[in-house]
Amino acid sequence: MIPTIIIGLTVGLVSGYFRGILDEILMRFCDIMMSFPSQVMILAIVGALGVGIRNVIIANVVVKWMWYARMIRGNVIKQNNKNYILFSKITGASPFYIFRKHIIPAILPELIILITLDIGWVILSISSLSFLGLGVQAPTAEWGAMLNEAKNVIQTRPGQMLVPGIAILTVVTIFNLLGDSFRDIFDTKEADK
Repeated sequence: MIPTIIIGLTVGLVSGYFRGILDEILMRFCDIMMSFPSQVMILAIVGALGVGIRNVIIANVVVKWMWYARMIRGNVIKQNNKNYILFSKITGASPFYIFRKHIIPAILPELIILITLDIGWVILSISSLSFLGLGVQAPTAEWGAMLNEAKNVIQTRPGQMLVPGIAILTVVTIFNLLGDSFRDIFDTKEADK
C-alpha cells in the first residue's frame, strides 16, 4: 500500500498543481490503464512476472496507483484556487512548501478514507490470487492459500474452509466500516447542516 500511496500522491500533486501538458499526458495514461479491469491486469502482471507474493504486491501497485493519482489530482485542483494557496503563490512560496503546509493537510481526510476502503480490496485481491495458486505459496500462511488447501478436503472436513473464509470476511468488513466511519467523521457537508 505504501508504494501505491507514494506514487499516486506524487503524480496527483504534480498533475493537479502544475496542470498543462504534463497533466494531460499523465491523466491520459491513467485513463488508458484504468480502462482495463483491475483483476485482469493483476493476473496478466503476475502471469508475466511469475508466482509469489512480491510479484502480487508489484501487480497491485501497478494497477492501483492511478486511482490515487486521479482522486488526489481532483482534490488538488479544488484546493488550487483557494485564497490561502493563491496568497502562498504570490508571496513566492515553493510548490513543495505549498504541498506540505496547505494541500496535503487539506486532502488528507479523503486520502485516509480511500486508503481504509482500499485495504479491503487489496486483501481480497491477494487472497483470490493465492486461492488460484498465483499468490502466496506454502508454507507461508495466507487466507486464500488456506482456502485453496481446504478445498481438497471439503467433503471430509468442511470446517477447514470456515476459519479463513470468516477471517477474510471479517477483516474486509471491518476496513469497509472503518472507511465509512472516517467518511462520516470527515464529511464537512453533513457537519454544516
